[in-house]
Amino acid sequence: MKARHPSMGRTSLLLAGMGAALLLAGCDSHEKKPVDEASDPALAGGLGDRIVVDPEMTGGRNPAPAASGNGIVLPAAARSPEAVAAAKKAAAEAAGGALGAAPATQKGSASPLAEGAASAARVTQASRAAKTDCAGKVRYSDSWATKLPAALPVYPRGAVQEAAGTDTEGCALRVVNYGTAVSPADVISFYYAMAQKGGYSAEYRVDGADHAIGGRKGALAYVVYARKLANGVTEVDLVTSGQ
Repeated sequence: MKARHPSMGRTSLLLAGMGAALLLAGCDSHEKKPVDEASDPALAGGLGDRIVVDPEMTGGRNPAPAASGNGIVLPAAARSPEAVAAAKKAAAEAAGGALGAAPATQKGSASPLAEGAASAARVTQASRAAKTDCAGKVRYSDSWATKLPAALPVYPRGAVQEAAGTDTEGCALRVVNYGTAVSPADVISFYYAMAQKGGYSAEYRVDGADHAIGGRKGALAYVVYARKLANGVTEVDLVTSGQ
């Protein structure tokens, strides 16, 4: 697999946002404020950019998802009613039964969820003392999508676009971007059920176009963002951290 420039996809933009959130977390409380996409030049326009898919990142999946002006494009077969029903059935089975509704949304930005995941990525005393930017230590490879915690996998039949992660320099972090034909509400319900099953807490927020859910279990943390693209595909960013 050839090297991929990390600025090409949404994953790198999400990582930049996590780094910014953690930087703010290190400020005094009277200085702390959430990152505003509209005012932060590093994020403005970036989080809305469409992902660019390296053909070699598909890892031989058939048929492979593609990118267009509308974002992630799934094959017609993956968007059929039968495929959607099969994905929902597999999601319910993975969660141990029928999926219930997501928890009530809480007001406010989803930044605290990203901050929690970024902080949990520092897994050693040395990395915490040095305030290591774990988001800046990741390497891009589809293999990271297979190294997620068992409790927090990619939604069944999800089409991975990018994956990155690290287990070095006192950091433990995975970030996966993927597309699915189910709705953002279905995605949130799945991760809420999986979090409960796995012993994680769960907090649900709607932040602009993003539906976000995140929480912790001891030293472990996660955050999931799901948004509906113009072409009807749901784009998901899944972040897990800690050990």
